[in-house]
Amino acid sequence: MKKRQDKLVGPVVSLPTFVDDDHNLLLDRQAKHIRWLMDHGIGVDGNGVLLAAGGYGEGYFLDDAELFALIDVLVDTAGDKAPTMIGVFDLNARTAARRSRYAGDAGIDFIELGLPHYSCPSEEDVYLYTKYVNDNADVGLMNYNNFWVTPAPKYEITRSLMERFIDLENVVGFKWSSASPAHYVGLLKLFAEEFNFIDNGMMNSQGARFGMAGFVDFFGNVAPSLSLTKWEMFRDGRYDELDELLDALHFDTDNRLSNEAPAFTSVADGVFGHVRWEVMGLHAGPNFPAQAPAPQALYDHTRQVFTESGLMDHVEWDQSILDE
Repeated sequence: MKKRQDKLVGPVVSLPTFVDDDHNLLLDRQAKHIRWLMDHGIGVDGNGVLLAAGGYGEGYFLDDAELFALIDVLVDTAGDKAPTMIGVFDLNARTAARRSRYAGDAGIDFIELGLPHYSCPSEEDVYLYTKYVNDNADVGLMNYNNFWVTPAPKYEITRSLMERFIDLENVVGFKWSSASPAHYVGLLKLFAEEFNFIDNGMMNSQGARFGMAGFVDFFGNVAPSLSLTKWEMFRDGRYDELDELLDALHFDTDNRLSNEAPAFTSVADGVFGHVRWEVMGLHAGPNFPAQAPAPQALYDHTRQVFTESGLMDHVEWDQSILDE
């Protein structure tokens, strides 16, 4: 397990899923984008993990054949040069185990394993679900504390559950955030030596200061040098510099303009990923049906935030790369 944990570090870059207008996978484009990221340092030499079929990658909407095709192209392209991860979000533990087993057998390093949800699960539900996948697939598991997807009263991974997870050999880490600052820091302080915690939505250096092993960063898809700069500050303990950068690019302007953001919700977060990537020049194709499209006002607001924050100045991606 320790060897697996050593790979779960740095920016976990959640990839888009490239499709045509009829939602057929464009695997050649997927491979070109993965190679471009690796050429720019993402995933290589301990500098992160490549995540396909995450929330931003439409993982909720992929059938088995589509997911398995993404797994194959990710493994074939990354080889042994970069750690790899696939998102699995299923209520059915047998389905989650089947998908995870295919991924592990193909050579994927990690599964981002979402909480099972329909009604709000109990701790025993989450434990048994994770144990079933653990026992039926030989692949590292990064459990996702995506508490907001569960109905009221909302379920969060608890201290007692983490203690039980220690005995599950494939559970190596957590994609971590919390509705409670005390819970966010408290479990990190207690279990950072047992598991690798990956900061979800890193807003400041607090998690890094208390033992996080990395962070989720979808901006790396278009601005890999920026992701690696954040990782260097994170890894080297340059926390004040990291806070200054995060405030400038990912907090101050967004907070200042928050009252101008148009009201919009979605059944999943892939729509928001598409808006952000398209504003930054990466076009992966339409969202899978039948998600409501984002309004033009959201594109306009996002562009304003990204421009005024200076984030657009860090974009390295050029869509013409896909035509080479």
